[in-house]
Amino acid sequence: MSEQSAAAPASDEVVVIGAGPGGYAAALGLAHAGRRVRLVDAGGVGGTCLHRGCIPTKTLLESARVADEVRRAAEFGLVGGDPALGPAAVRADWPAIRARQARVVATLAGGLETLLRGSGVTIQRGWATFRQPGADGAPRVHVAPVEPGAGGGGALDLAPGAVVLAPGATAARPPLPGLSTPGVVDSDGLLTLAERPRRLCIVGGGAIGCEFATAFADLGTEVTIVEALPQLLPRAEPEVARRLQAAFRRRGIAVFPGSRVLGIAPGPVPRIVDGTATRELPADVVLVAVGRHPATTGLGLTEAGVALGPSGEIQVDRTFATAAPRVWAVGDALGGPMVAHGAFHQAATVVAAIAGLPPVPTPALAQPVFCRPEVAWVGRTEAEARAAGADVRVARVPFAALGRAHAAGEADGFCKLVADAGGRLLGAHLVGAHATELIGAACVALSAGASAQGLLDAGFPHPTLSEALGETAGLLLGRPLHVPPAR
Repeated sequence: MSEQSAAAPASDEVVVIGAGPGGYAAALGLAHAGRRVRLVDAGGVGGTCLHRGCIPTKTLLESARVADEVRRAAEFGLVGGDPALGPAAVRADWPAIRARQARVVATLAGGLETLLRGSGVTIQRGWATFRQPGADGAPRVHVAPVEPGAGGGGALDLAPGAVVLAPGATAARPPLPGLSTPGVVDSDGLLTLAERPRRLCIVGGGAIGCEFATAFADLGTEVTIVEALPQLLPRAEPEVARRLQAAFRRRGIAVFPGSRVLGIAPGPVPRIVDGTATRELPADVVLVAVGRHPATTGLGLTEAGVALGPSGEIQVDRTFATAAPRVWAVGDALGGPMVAHGAFHQAATVVAAIAGLPPVPTPALAQPVFCRPEVAWVGRTEAEARAAGADVRVARVPFAALGRAHAAGEADGFCKLVADAGGRLLGAHLVGAHATELIGAACVALSAGASAQGLLDAGFPHPTLSEALGETAGLLLGRPLHVPPAR
C-alpha cells in the first residue's frame, strides 16, 4: 500500500505541514526523539529556501563572485587571455549558470530526502487543510493528492496527535499600478528567466533586492535599485547601509533611496518620485522585491482555531504553540524575521515541547545579507540600544586595519560593536568581505551574554578577517592594537 493511500494513522503520529527549513527540521527532530512523523508538502522537500530562495540565489552569487574575481585578476599579478578585453575577459553564460543552480539544488534536495526517509519520516506529497477539530478538540487534517488518479493514491483524512505548521511565505504584491505588465517579476520569476536581462530595475532595497543587485551587476547587467525608505537594508545600522550604498554606486549600480514608485508602464518602465523630481527608469526586467507575506490562506486555519494576526501571520506563544490545541507553528508564516536559521531554532523549541525534552535556549539570531560587500548584524543597533535606555558605548574598526584584508584585496568595510557601560555586548555590525561568516562568532558571544572583554580574550588567529571582532573589542575597552586609541 502506498504512503498516499494509507489509512488514517493512529493519534501518536505528528503531522508536519510544509517541508521548508522549519518543517523538515521539526520532522527530523521529532523522528530522532522517537515520534512517528508524516511530512506533508505539495512540492519538494526543502521548500522555498532550497528550491527558489537561499540556495539558488547563493549559487547565482557564487557565479557572480567568480566573475568579479576573474576581472580583478590583474590586481593580483595574474594575466589571462587578452588583457585588452578588460571586463569582457569573462562572459556570463546564463544557461550554464542556471544549469549549475539546478545541479546544486538537486544534490541537496536528494540528500535531504534521503536523510528524512532514513530517519523514519514519511514524506507525503499533497495539499493539507484543516477540518473541524474532533470532539476532544484535537486537530483533524485532510490531505488531497497533488496528482489525483496518477498512481499516487487518493485523499487522506488524518487524526494526528499533534500538528506542526510550517507553510512558509510568498512574495508580497504591493498595490502598484502596472504590476501585471510583461517583464515585471518576483524573485521566483527572476531566477527562471530564459535570458539574463541587459537592464534590471529592482523595486525594494532589502536583503533580496541587494543580493540580486550584486549578482546581476557582477554578471554584466545594468542595475537600478529603488527603495522607499531613506536607506538600503532599512533594518541595518545606518552607517553600514551608507557604506553599502556607496560601494554599490562605485560599482555602477544606480541607487534611489527615499523614492516612491508611482507605477510601471509598458516597457517595462517604472516611474518614480525621487525627492521632488519624477523619473522614468526604462528596463528589460523589473523585479518587485518588497518583502514576503505569510502563506496562511487556504489552509482552514481559522476553522481549526488557529489565531492569525493582521497580516495573516500565525499567532504563537513562547513555545510556538498556536491557539488551537496540539497545533504548533514555525518559520516564515509567523511573520517575524524570515531567516532559515530562525526557523531551525523554532523547530527545536517545538520538538522539545512535543517530545518533553528540556527547553531550548533562545539564541541571538544574525541577519546576513549576501550582497557585495557583504552585510551582517546581530543584536541591537546603536539607536535601538539607546532607545532601550542603555548607557551605550560603541567602537568601530575598519577592515583597512587588517593585514588579511589587504592581502585579499578586500580592505573596504568595518566592524562596529555596541555595548553597555559595563562592556556587555548588545550588538555587532559588519560590512565587508565574508561578513556573513564572521558574524557567527558575534552570535556565539551575544547568545552567551559575553562582554567585550570576553571577545577580546578569544584570541582570534592572525592574519584573518575575524580579527576585526577582537580589534573592535579592544578599541571599545581602550586597549587597541592595530588602530589608534579612541579620542
